[in-house]
Formats: sequence, structure tokens, C-alpha cells
Amino acid sequence: MIRKQFKIFSGTAAALTAVFIAVFGYFYAALPCDINVDTSAGFSGGSFSPVVLRQTAEGVSYYLGELRIKTAEVSEKPRRSVIPCGTPFGIKVKSDGVMVIEVAEKSPADKSGIKPGDVIVSVNGREVFTNSEIGEAVQLSAKCTDIVLRRNGGDISVKLVPEKNGGTLKIGAWVRDSAAGIGTLTFLDPETMVFGGLGHAVNDVTTGGAVPLRSGEITTAEIYDVVKGKEGSAGELCGTILPNSDIGELSGNTPAGVFGRLSAPVEGETVPVAFRQEVNTGAATILATIDGGAPREYSIEIERINLLDLNGSKGMVIKITDNGLLKKTGGIVRGMSGSPILQNGMLVGAVTHVLVSDPTRGYAVFAESMLDNCEMSVID
Repeated sequence: MIRKQFKIFSGTAAALTAVFIAVFGYFYAALPCDINVDTSAGFSGGSFSPVVLRQTAEGVSYYLGELRIKTAEVSEKPRRSVIPCGTPFGIKVKSDGVMVIEVAEKSPADKSGIKPGDVIVSVNGREVFTNSEIGEAVQLSAKCTDIVLRRNGGDISVKLVPEKNGGTLKIGAWVRDSAAGIGTLTFLDPETMVFGGLGHAVNDVTTGGAVPLRSGEITTAEIYDVVKGKEGSAGELCGTILPNSDIGELSGNTPAGVFGRLSAPVEGETVPVAFRQEVNTGAATILATIDGGAPREYSIEIERINLLDLNGSKGMVIKITDNGLLKKTGGIVRGMSGSPILQNGMLVGAVTHVLVSDPTRGYAVFAESMLDNCEMSVID
């Protein structure tokens, strides 16, 4: 009897130890090693709920309850201030190279190893940026075609022999050289005229891959209707990109948003940008435009901080709590991506994705992550 109880106790202890190690390991790996703090204020604590940051004799450390997980490297950085926007804008992106969206089975492209999502950058040594440029280059290479592809950040060279179809040479791949859509402008730095929006990359609608940016513009857009979201079906802001209304140029298409410079200022007061550890679970608001007029402020709840995606487009889980917005949209809908999130008088993030299973909930990116990506994308 005693031996049996001892085995049960030992098994339970082993299971609890394994759980503890797994939880500790998760937080140790997921928590950022570096954090930024306001130069003028220094470190004043922070939270990645349920983990908190504390100043100790050893430095700034992460704690889970009274358990110290690890120490963080602290860098002082000037607090940035921007104008939160919440206005719709049109996005026009021209691809750096030509993206393959589909490959015909047993075609020359298929046999050579070309895959959807690859980006064709040259044909027989000639750079290509448009669908027509690829077609023209292929017509000049009936015997053998050398194609350079960009895949996962590296270049791959393939050879193939085009097939004649309908009097023209074909490689058997469908390609796309541009993308367009509507999103929401997140912020503007009034001193530099640098803007950020969308909160995630402009992705190809077929492959889902980020469109490699060669150049692009943003334009004025107007919202004229809303398709209400419901469980299992994402809603959408129905808008139109106004002709001849370019308001800025794109210079970055990143996992944390699109960035560039506006050609004219926008009205609004600046607010400070929160560092990631200053964002708390709890009440917040978003600025969104859902009816073609000026943006309005709506209440939300920040439910969770996603420790595994602090630098991507899913750093927070949010829930729409505003009854007026829920009545009109059902929650988060396509086109609201980029809507700025405000908490405690600071810009803390932007809406990025809706949970199709529950449109009242979705993901958001940290404002600090957007600003970091912005600095790498926009060069003076």
C-alpha cells in the first residue's frame, strides 16, 4: 500500500516538475532579451501579463510571481510622438520582380521546379518587373530559358524549354506584378511626414506571401458600405480608391505594416508611443472609420499579450466591446487593419487580423514594433 502511494506521489511530482519546466522554458524563450525605456524617465516597471518587469540589484528582470525568469538588457531611447489617424487609404503596390501565383501541372515551369510564391527577377539575364516583360523575354528564348527566382530571401537559377501554345512560347506559370487594396492609416510623424499603416504586410491574394515592394503609392479612399462579420465569415469595409488622389509614396512592406511619406500633413494632436512593456491587458480604444466620414473612437479590451509574436502582427489579442461598433460591423472587419489602438493616452498598437471564428476578437501589432520596422524601411 505504501509502495503504491509512493508511486502515485512520485508520478504526480514528476508531472508537476515537467509542467513547471515547460512553463519556465516557454517564458524564458519567448520574453525579449532587450527592452527600450524612455530616456527622460528611465525604467518604471512593466508587464507582459502574467509576467512583470522589476528593477532589482541584478538589473531589470522578468518575474512570474516571485520566480525570477531572466534579466533583460535595458536601452534608453527617446520617447516618440505621432498623430494617430484611423482614416482609410488606398494602397497600390508594384512588385520588385514578378510573383508566380500558379503553375500548370507538367508544364516547363513545373518540371523546372518553379513554385507558387516564387518571384521571377530575371529571364536570360534581363531584369523583369511586369507580366509583359516576362512574356517578351520568353519569346526570345525558344531553345532554352534561364530564369532567376527569389525564394525565401535567396536567389535560385533554373533552366527550362518553353512550349509553343497558340503561336506563342509559354512556360506554364501565371504571374502577377502588382497589388491594390484598402486599409487604415495608423500614424503620421508630423516632423518627418513619415506614416505607418495596415499593421501587417500587403500579401498576394492567391499565394498569401508578402508582395516584394519595388514602388508604391497610397491614395485617398472612401468607405461607402459595411459587410457585417459573423461567426465563420469575416466582414468587410466596402470602399473605393479615389482616382488621381495620391497622397504619399510607399517605401516599406513589412510584417508589421506598410510605411512611407505623406505629401501633405493631416490634422490631429500628437500622442506618445508606448513601449511594449507599458501595454497592459484591460480597457483601451481604437480609432476607425466605418462610414466614409471622420474616424471615431470605439471601446475595446486588450485580452492577452502574445509573447511569441512581440515583433510581428499578432502581438496582442483584442476584443471589441463597443456596442455601437458591434451593431454596425459585428466586430473587426477587413479594411480596419491599421486602426490605431490607444491606452492611457498613448498609441500602443494597431488592429491587424480578425478571428473568423469570433469576429468580435482579433490580433493587433505593438506600436513600438511598427515604429521599429518604419525606421528600417524609410531612409532619409
